[in-house]
Amino acid sequence: MLSNFLKINVCALLCVVSLASSATYIPQKLTTYQLDDSLNVLTIQDVIDLSFDENFGDVLNLGIKENATWLKIELPPNEGGLFLQIESPMLDSVFFYQVLGKEILSGDTTGVAFPFSTRQIDSPQFLFELMASEEKSLAFLRVQSGKQVIVVPTINDKYELLKEQNASDIFFSFYAGLMMVMFLYNLFVYISVRDQSYLYYIGYILFVGLTQLVLNGYGNQFVWPNNTWIAMRATHFSGVVSGVATIIFAGQFLHVRQNSKWLFRLMIGYSLLYLVALVTSTLGYFQFSFNLINFCAMFSLILIFGSVQIYRKGFKPALYFVIAWLFFLIGVVIFVLKDYGIFPYNNLTRFALPVGSALEVVLLSLALADRINQLKREKEVEQEEKLFALSENERIIKQQNATLESRVNERTRELERANNDLNLTLANLKSAQAQLVDAEKMASLGQMTAGIAHELNNPINFVSGNISPLKRDIDDLFKVIDNLEGIMPEDAEIHEKVRNIQQLSKDLELPFLRTEIGQLLKGIEDGASRTSAIVRGLRVFSRLDEDALKKADVNECLISTLIILKSNMRGEATIIEDLDPNMKDINCFPGKLNQVFMNIINNAMQASAGLGRTKEERKIWITTRFESDNVVVRIKDNGVGIPEAVKQRIFDPFFTTKDVGEGTGLGLSIVLGIVNDHKGTIVVESDEGVGTEFIITLPGSL
Repeated sequence: MLSNFLKINVCALLCVVSLASSATYIPQKLTTYQLDDSLNVLTIQDVIDLSFDENFGDVLNLGIKENATWLKIELPPNEGGLFLQIESPMLDSVFFYQVLGKEILSGDTTGVAFPFSTRQIDSPQFLFELMASEEKSLAFLRVQSGKQVIVVPTINDKYELLKEQNASDIFFSFYAGLMMVMFLYNLFVYISVRDQSYLYYIGYILFVGLTQLVLNGYGNQFVWPNNTWIAMRATHFSGVVSGVATIIFAGQFLHVRQNSKWLFRLMIGYSLLYLVALVTSTLGYFQFSFNLINFCAMFSLILIFGSVQIYRKGFKPALYFVIAWLFFLIGVVIFVLKDYGIFPYNNLTRFALPVGSALEVVLLSLALADRINQLKREKEVEQEEKLFALSENERIIKQQNATLESRVNERTRELERANNDLNLTLANLKSAQAQLVDAEKMASLGQMTAGIAHELNNPINFVSGNISPLKRDIDDLFKVIDNLEGIMPEDAEIHEKVRNIQQLSKDLELPFLRTEIGQLLKGIEDGASRTSAIVRGLRVFSRLDEDALKKADVNECLISTLIILKSNMRGEATIIEDLDPNMKDINCFPGKLNQVFMNIINNAMQASAGLGRTKEERKIWITTRFESDNVVVRIKDNGVGIPEAVKQRIFDPFFTTKDVGEGTGLGLSIVLGIVNDHKGTIVVESDEGVGTEFIITLPGSL
């Protein structure tokens, strides 16, 4: 039913074209001449006396050029009531002058660059009323356009003008009605079937119909009559949108992405060229944009070739597309050849382009309908194939279920055995990990013990070294005391004994002895104090209650760690302490924190020695702050730094950059674990050749 309706519409459209053609007035031959105004400076007074080149033929195709062109037309004598008609609705500007001798009888200015309301006669074509003249006169036309300049001058009386305009209006009214019917029909089909092809097709119909109305001047007459900015660019804009709509619809209809990779890439390229044409026309580069649009229009031929190739691959809807597109191209060819004077200029050739587009729209609608039927048939076949495949799959599944069940049982037993092996391996790994952690702890304990032994040795040497001279000095004092005790009051020789005691005191240097004894006692006192401090630091460092949270001072933990590490450092680096005097006690595991500080300070000491600096130049900064209820500890060195790739792995277990035998790779891994146990964070900032800073943040309450 729909196909019969479409056939009736097409036949009616062709009948309207035939009637319009029979109503066309056959004008008398006009002699025309041409003169290029290459600098756009010539006026009517300049060109009256200049020589023109004669043109032959009824159609003047002046091509695409930026400069203006002057036309001279010989007008026969007339008694008035005649009009000079220029059938070229796309001209930007037309200056008309009727000249008799050197006298200008009349003049007018029109074109799409001027509001439509300024025209003397309401017509999409350009009409100029001729003044009555008993002699031959001349018409001078200055034409200029950003599109192709085609001038078809004819002389008609008002009656013939009305007949021809009515025929053109009837044709385009019917054409617009047909395009609207096709638009609404395909819109309703899209709403029903939700096929994307119909959505793109209704856009294609809309833009193609709009382009035909623009090319024939109806857009300028009815849609934007006084908007000259749009009128100057309407031909370019409509050419771009219709070209892009064609590419999108063809790509969807022909499934170009799946069926022809090379054609799909060309479509993308031409779409980009259309976009360039749109931008350049917007910016006012009309000639360049129009030439680019004409170049892109050549894609129609490539599209025919690609459609044939897709059809030969077995995609049958492509045949409908080829036939519909050929009808449109035939209309384009007739329309273009008419402009070059190969075909006669009449309503049949004038309307060849819209007739071709109308036939194309009808045939493509039929193609889409057939495509739906084909998809329906393919879907039915696909459903049958799926049903057969489902039944076959069901049979195969039942047949394989028994086999699969036995294989599953066998595989389950294998997995159980593998699981047991994995559990055993996991237990061994856990044991090995515990041993390595214990080894790391023992290494720290050994380092601590060596430090304690060294530190205790110095104060004990003070004590043992002072004992012998102190004993000797005391013996000497005892001698003096014994002599004093031997003096009796009745002793007659008392004066002699006193002299002997004084001599002994002088020989023993009693004042020096007194001073030396004081110094020896002070040395013993210092040694005892240092021993007490070391023991106190050891007690703080090796807290036995580390598995229980306890209030502790982080500054005290750092000081005890530095005491233990003092022997290992041996002045290898300068420690710069900046401890917060207002530090508050926090809940923590003090013994574990001591291990954190020892590992990081040890690493800092080793890193600071890696650049060949002197011992005085090696620095380690230790800073503590109590900020926002958090304890922040910063340990920074000016050592070799850590490369970015290594920094990402320093907390990985067993990762180390030291030589074999020099480290287990667990130090920083244990540090991270302890910080995590405190729900704290540790951040590493490092620059190669500058140094490294560890920033430890511990919550004030845990």
